[in-house]
Amino acid sequence: MKRIFFAFLVLSLTACSPTPQAIPTETPTSSSPTPTFTATPAFTQTRPPTETPVPPTATPIPCNPQTAEYCITAGNFVFQRPILLPGNDLVDLTYLYGTTQNGTRDPHHGDEFQNPFGTPVHAAGDGEVVFADSDKAVKFSQWNDFYGNVVVIQHTDGLHTLYAHLSKISVKVGDHVKVGGVIGEVGATGGATGSHLHFEVRKGDDYTQYFSTENPELWLLPQSGAGALSITLGMDTERNYERPLVITRLAEGSDEPLFVYYITSYTKGFEHNAEDAVLNNLPSGLYKVAFNDPSGLRERIVPVEAGKLTEVFFGKQ
Repeated sequence: MKRIFFAFLVLSLTACSPTPQAIPTETPTSSSPTPTFTATPAFTQTRPPTETPVPPTATPIPCNPQTAEYCITAGNFVFQRPILLPGNDLVDLTYLYGTTQNGTRDPHHGDEFQNPFGTPVHAAGDGEVVFADSDKAVKFSQWNDFYGNVVVIQHTDGLHTLYAHLSKISVKVGDHVKVGGVIGEVGATGGATGSHLHFEVRKGDDYTQYFSTENPELWLLPQSGAGALSITLGMDTERNYERPLVITRLAEGSDEPLFVYYITSYTKGFEHNAEDAVLNNLPSGLYKVAFNDPSGLRERIVPVEAGKLTEVFFGKQ
């Protein structure tokens, strides 16, 4: 599912077929003069019934990010944020999913929410608790006691959410939880450096599988007025390194930068993911995506809409 997008456009490409216009019906008029006397007609003339034409049903053509400059879709924002206000509900941009902080840390299989000890952790969706313990005996990564105290919730469609490094677990296996319910508290157990919540989305029956993770920012509902941006780099058959990406939010009606995000694409080992980078919670507006490849500087300007996902695909030049 590699996707491409690039252009200086502010439009939404969800469907491509024009809406068929109904043909107006002309109502015939009688050619007989209006009678000037009252009389019983010898017969009654019945007009043929008027038929309203039914326009043909148009099938929308799905937007293909590999052939369009970009695609804007509804996304799959099925989970709420596991930290609620007044806690810090923003993902740490310095250690995003699939990155290594320039090789200084292990490849990241989730997102971090930096918060003090004891901050309540909430269920991201309705589901059943299938694990609530430390990972000293059950491995969720390549190492034991890596995540510390862990809660895993099973949701529909083979999705699981994982909450790690907890200082306190407030649920047990078999509990049915509702979205927003408190399941534990932020801590620094396992291999954590400082108190924070490590949050993952895993897909498939085996929730212990380390490489079943999805980028949480593809699944978390953006805040009000914000959307998400997914970037796919289709130049290489294999990801060999984290490619630096510069995402610039532009001022309305100009190319003046309002904010710049310096991120990288996924590192090697994340080929099971269709995309190469995701940013969620971007205020709606225009964004310039820029990076370098062997052909030189690549740039594309795309819109981000509130509550939507903009998909961009860069192929070989």
